[in-house]
Amino acid sequence: MFQPWPSDALYSVGKKFLSSVDLGTDEERDVIERFLPFSFEAVNKATTDYKKKERRNVYTTPKSYLELIKLYKILLEDSRSDASSAISRLDNGLTTLRETSESVAQLEHDLKGMLEDAAAKKEKAEQIAETVSKEKAIAEVETANAQIEKEQVAKIAEEVGKKQRDTESDLAKAEPAVEAAMSALDTLDQKDLSSCKGMLKPPPKLDEVFAATMVLLAGIMPSVIITKSGKVKDASWDAAKKQLMGNIKEYMVYLKDIKTHVDDGSINQNNFKEVRQYIEQDYFNVETIKAKNTAAAGLCSFVLNIVTYYDIVTTVEPKRQALAEANQQLSAANEKLTTVMANVAALEEKLSRLTTELNEANSSKKEAMDAVAAGERKLNLAQRLTTALSSENQRWAENVITLRKNEKLLREMCFWRVLSYRMWVLLPSPSVST
Repeated sequence: MFQPWPSDALYSVGKKFLSSVDLGTDEERDVIERFLPFSFEAVNKATTDYKKKERRNVYTTPKSYLELIKLYKILLEDSRSDASSAISRLDNGLTTLRETSESVAQLEHDLKGMLEDAAAKKEKAEQIAETVSKEKAIAEVETANAQIEKEQVAKIAEEVGKKQRDTESDLAKAEPAVEAAMSALDTLDQKDLSSCKGMLKPPPKLDEVFAATMVLLAGIMPSVIITKSGKVKDASWDAAKKQLMGNIKEYMVYLKDIKTHVDDGSINQNNFKEVRQYIEQDYFNVETIKAKNTAAAGLCSFVLNIVTYYDIVTTVEPKRQALAEANQQLSAANEKLTTVMANVAALEEKLSRLTTELNEANSSKKEAMDAVAAGERKLNLAQRLTTALSSENQRWAENVITLRKNEKLLREMCFWRVLSYRMWVLLPSPSVST
């Protein structure tokens, strides 16, 4: 026979072995510590009843009591651990759901901002595109105008070149005539002219050569007397000797000056009209006059060549004027073309800058729209997740509350489970053989 422990001993042993276990408040701890010996004694009493009914002996020992305490501690610790893990797992899930809901709200807020930003960038890109379209149309018109101006300038330049060549060609024809005229004067000998001055009556037609020079010198050589209309007053031989050959050296100088007056346009055009009545005569040629007098032949050559020079120059003069006007027109056209081309260059530069801005705006718009699309996909997934888990959120919250309530009852529940187990082990049903 085992000697039973006194109730105080059972209480002291149970209190010692449960001292490290969290049993709640001091009052709750005291209840459990006192219930341990009570439960052990109740089992012992049950064994006595069991022996009377079943006629079988069942023994409890101090070791059984210690095993009861140990089993209670293990079961309580495991139950608390399982409950804590379940609560922690559900809390983490609830925290994740709250964070997801907050993330969804933030995504909605951010997406709203991104939509506004994308709309602004789209509007900006459309405005720039409209501006680029207008500027491009203007640039195309101005470029077309510039092309027209180029063609006009090229046409004018071609005309100017042609007139330039024609004028130079005509002037080139005049050069031999003036050279021949000047050469004819250079061949004159003052002694020969002086000999003519001593003639009382010159050979036939010789006087008309001098008269022709007198007509050309009208208004140029002061000694040649002219009428109010500018014509030679007296072209007789005596007048020629007095007015022309009175100073032969001066006479030669004024003859050479005729070219200068022709070139600057200061000579009277009537001089060349009047001289034609002489040079159109059959005898008025160098060979015929030379047979009469060498000096007069030189004057004849001068008159013929200076008239030819005059005729060429007067023919060329309108061409010169037309050439000058054409050059002015070309200069004005070039200035206009320069202005137009500068305007085109400025427009092209502006168009290039606007095109760059448009490309940047379109790129920025695309990035914004892509960000919006990505945000919408992310938001859609998040919303689907939160919607799918919304019922779980409520159920998990209820489970946490239940688990926390049950956690407070684990001390009692575990004790009854241990006690029930011990009763089942010690007092088997009658149908179980020993």
